[in-house]
Amino acid sequence: IVYTGNNNHPPVAVAEAAMERVAYNCELIAQRLADRGYAFSVYCDANDDGGEQPPIVAFNPVGAEALHQLTSMVGALPITLVAFWKRVGGVAFTGTHPDFPGMLDPLVVYPAEVILEEFADLECEEDGRFHVALSPDDYHKDNVSGGMPYSVALPRSGFDFRLLYEARDADFIDYLRDVILSRGGFGALDPRSHIGVPVAELTAELLPF
Repeated sequence: IVYTGNNNHPPVAVAEAAMERVAYNCELIAQRLADRGYAFSVYCDANDDGGEQPPIVAFNPVGAEALHQLTSMVGALPITLVAFWKRVGGVAFTGTHPDFPGMLDPLVVYPAEVILEEFADLECEEDGRFHVALSPDDYHKDNVSGGMPYSVALPRSGFDFRLLYEARDADFIDYLRDVILSRGGFGALDPRSHIGVPVAELTAELLPF
């Protein structure tokens, strides 16, 4: 499933196959968290007023129309991001559990319809592109004032893109691979020291991508 740029697999097909596995893995992690009593919410703060939030928002006609409008407004979009929206939709593992520590930086990727709502208020940055938020940063996920949201610079053509303002300084698919397969959906979780979080259970038998 890994796209090297010189193999015989079209990049769109590679991205969609990878994101099918991302979707499967996210659904499995969400179910395992729910079975453990994890309460999904807007913030990782038991005292917040953000309310409940589903862990997965499937791609639907609203998302499809939003993606169409974004393409018309922005132009080029990275192949992996489009594939994520089409195959996964949106994901938000923010929430609370009495045994989980704070500041775990759970995986969040906004669906296309959320991006469209915010795009109208954006202005070009110094690089001549729009830095579009895909996720709150680790502090905001815990309902604490923090830094810049994890973002994508648009327009951008090509297979993948660098996820801006995220500590790994990684391409999107590599970020997903690390957070999902190694950390069970929590970006700041240390797999070697994970008091209170059943990381082995969360990552068991996930599909590589």
